[in-house]
Amino acid sequence: MPAVAVAGQVSRTIGIPRVLSSVAAVVTVGVFPVFLVGGMGVQLQQDLGFGAALLGVGAAGFFGVASASSRTMGWVVERIGARLGMRLGALGSSLCLFGLAWAPEAPWLLGLLWVAGLPNSLVQPASNLLIAQGIPANRRGMGFGVKQSSIPAATLLAGVAVPAVALTVGWRWVFVIAGLVGLVAAVAVPRLRDAERSVIKRGDTAGRNDARGALLLLAISGGLGSAAANALGAFVTSTAVEVGFSPAVAGLVLSLGSATGLTIRLCAGVLADRKNPNLLRVITAMLLIGSIGFGLMAVGSTVAFLIGVSIGFGAGWAWPGLLNFTVAKIAPDRVASATAFTQTGIYLGGSLGPLLFGIFAEQAGLAGAWLAAGIAAIIAGVLLLFIRR
Repeated sequence: MPAVAVAGQVSRTIGIPRVLSSVAAVVTVGVFPVFLVGGMGVQLQQDLGFGAALLGVGAAGFFGVASASSRTMGWVVERIGARLGMRLGALGSSLCLFGLAWAPEAPWLLGLLWVAGLPNSLVQPASNLLIAQGIPANRRGMGFGVKQSSIPAATLLAGVAVPAVALTVGWRWVFVIAGLVGLVAAVAVPRLRDAERSVIKRGDTAGRNDARGALLLLAISGGLGSAAANALGAFVTSTAVEVGFSPAVAGLVLSLGSATGLTIRLCAGVLADRKNPNLLRVITAMLLIGSIGFGLMAVGSTVAFLIGVSIGFGAGWAWPGLLNFTVAKIAPDRVASATAFTQTGIYLGGSLGPLLFGIFAEQAGLAGAWLAAGIAAIIAGVLLLFIRR
C-alpha cells in the first residue's frame, strides 16, 4: 500500500476520536446554562427568590431564542465552516456561564439564560456538519449518538454538581467551572484537512420537495418530543424533592437518569450503524416507551419515580441522535441547514415545554404536568408513522 494512503488512513483514524471528543465537549458546554440552572433549581430559587413558573420561563427563553435563530445559524455555518462555528459557539456559551455565576437577582439570571440560547443554536448545526465531514458514513450513527449523549452528560454533571459543589462551596462556582471548560473546548476544536463547507446542490426538485415534507414532519414530531423531554432537565430535581428525596439525593437522581440516557444514546447510534434499522420506527418506539416513564413520574412514589426517570431519560429523551442521523441521510448535501431546520422545531418544543410544564405544575401539580408530558410524547411518536421510509 502506498505510503500516502497509509498516512491518510492513520490521519483519519486519529481524527475520529478528536472529532467526537470535541463535538461532545462543545455541545455539552452549549447546553450547560439551561441544565445547570435546572439542576440547581432548588438552590437558585431559595437564594434569588423565584418559583417553578419563573424557572420554566428561563428554560423556555433559552430554547425560544435558539429556535428563532436556528435557521439563520445553519445558514451561517454553511458559510463560515464547522470549526469556526463550534469555536464561536463555545466561546459565547462560556461568557454566558461566567455571567450566570455573578447573577445578583432573578432577572439577571433569566436574561443571561435567554442570551445563552444564541450560541447554542450555532453549536448544533456546526457540530452536525463536523460529524458529516470528519466521520466515515458507516460510523455516523455512532457520531450522532456521541453528540446527542452530550446533552444527558450535561444534566448528569449538573446533578453531580449539586452535592459536590453547589451544597459545599456554592452554586456560583459551578458556573465558573463550566465557563472554564467552555474556553478549553473552544480552543480544542480540531482542524480537518478534508473538511469542506456544505455546497447546496440544485436539481431533482421532486426529491427535494419530498425531503422538505419529511423534514417538516420530523421538526413537528421532534418539537413535541422535545417539549416533553426538556422538562426532565428542568424539573426532575424539584419533583424528586416533592416525592420525598433530599436535595442532595435529588441531584443524584438527575445524574442516574442522565447516565441512563447517555448510555442508551450511544448504544442506539452504534446499533444504527451495524443493523441499519428503520430509524423512524425506532424513534417512534422510544417516544411511546418514554411516555410510560413520564406517567410513572406522576405516581408520587419514590420507587416509581426512580423507574420513571430511568425510562424517561433512557427512551423518551434518547432519540435525538437518531433523528439527526435521519436528517443527515435525507439531506446529505446540506447537513447544517437541514438539521438547523428540524432543530427549529425541537427548540420550539424545548421552549414551550418547560414553560407550559411550569404553568401546569403550579395549577395542577407536578403529577398533572408529567402526565401532560407523556401525552405529548405519544403524539410525537404517532406523527412519525406518517413519514415514508
